[in-house]
Amino acid sequence: MPTKKDLNNSEADQHIIIGAQSNDHTACLAGVPTERFFTDAATFVGTQLLVTEYYQFDTISNFWDVYNIEAEALGQKIVYYPDGIPDADRTCPLIGVPSDLDHLIPSDPYTSGRMPWVLEVNRNYLEITGKLDRAYFTSPFSLAVNIRGYENLMVDMFTRPAFVHRLFRFLCDDVLSPYIEAMRKDVGIPALLMDGRDAWASPPLITLDMMDEFVVAYTDRLRKNLGGNLITRGNWGDAKSQDPERFFVQKLSCCPIALSVLDPDLYDLGPDRVKSYASQHNIPVTAGFDATLLKDGPIAAIVDRIKLFIDKMGRDGQCMIHLNHIAAETPPEHVHAAVAACHSYGRLPIVDNLEDIQLEMAKRESFSEFISRKEHLEKAIKH
Repeated sequence: MPTKKDLNNSEADQHIIIGAQSNDHTACLAGVPTERFFTDAATFVGTQLLVTEYYQFDTISNFWDVYNIEAEALGQKIVYYPDGIPDADRTCPLIGVPSDLDHLIPSDPYTSGRMPWVLEVNRNYLEITGKLDRAYFTSPFSLAVNIRGYENLMVDMFTRPAFVHRLFRFLCDDVLSPYIEAMRKDVGIPALLMDGRDAWASPPLITLDMMDEFVVAYTDRLRKNLGGNLITRGNWGDAKSQDPERFFVQKLSCCPIALSVLDPDLYDLGPDRVKSYASQHNIPVTAGFDATLLKDGPIAAIVDRIKLFIDKMGRDGQCMIHLNHIAAETPPEHVHAAVAACHSYGRLPIVDNLEDIQLEMAKRESFSEFISRKEHLEKAIKH
């Protein structure tokens, strides 16, 4: 099991930091059945911390299948895949017709679905690492999609907007706010940052007018309910929005602490354009790295993309690299390459010409060898 010392990276303030969304990849790497991984808190936390240490991420990998928790707690059917991430069964939405909303019983954070599991996960992270920087929840829009269905929700927005607003008020006031309050209370951190994820709220799946009415407005509602320190993000589609700068404004309303732009949109728009906007507003950039490129490689292309992002967006130190998602089948050497490139090219102060840096990537041990070595060290320390 990693210790606090293992997880405190003393160099994190000397280079551009890199973190990742890893969940089914973590389970696959460790050989843990995914259903156990997503239901056993001790297994989940212990494995995630080991993977964080193995890859030398600068932020702890602690992202669970966040989009399912509240939907499942309300009664939405969730499918557990043998080798993948659980997902809502959208062929059978919990709200099949609008009148079904009248019969929904608000979830109980301490008894419903896997909400108690999330509370236990957060407690375990705090106990083992001595800190808990944030906890996750499903943003109202994406939660509405998971229990109503995307197509149904779109039709509702055009034909019965009053119902949609009633649904969103229910989700904010009766589901998300009590759940978030419970997460903060359970770990004794009243101002814990709550990080809402909202991948469904992404152009062209929604228009920017919908973004204002159903995303920004209900993030504001949650903040009013809970007293702030709450963000929603994870939106894609900047390059498809028809007005990226307007979309940036909306995303900053939901997440004022950083402008998060994810591949492929980041690469398509160009890191210069994104960084220029962020610099004008004096905010850092979270640069989301392409999950497909990370999985498929080649390593040279992975390294070149990291180098490009650091060169164009990281010279002032106001940039973080985030691996959007590490797919289960991603080769570990690809992840090691991304981390090595970030730590080498992102060394602060960043050199004028990154081509002057000779990136040398030593062959890394396998995860099983890493675990074996840790076990030997722990035994030696005990004796």
